[in-house]
Amino acid sequence: MNATKIVRLVAIVVALAAGIFAIPQEALVLVIVGLVLGVMTVPGENRMMYLITAATLSIVSGSLGPIPAIGSYLTDILGATSALLNAGAVAVIVMHIKDRAME
Repeated sequence: MNATKIVRLVAIVVALAAGIFAIPQEALVLVIVGLVLGVMTVPGENRMMYLITAATLSIVSGSLGPIPAIGSYLTDILGATSALLNAGAVAVIVMHIKDRAME
């Protein structure tokens, strides 16, 4: 198992845990893991798809709230995943700007 797979698994576990449980400094943990995720796991050819996914998840993350009994949990999990991906999107944007400046 390489470092990229480990980072992805940690990101999934952190997003699920943050959506279900109250984690101290949850936002900070999501941002740090998201930045690492964006830097380590998004190759240049997949940057646009990553940014579209992050934007789309931000838009739809609250849509599952009306589901009885589990809607609030699903909304919290998608919200945490959205925060994580948005932090990764910042890293992707910064890497793209750096790459363009180095040309």
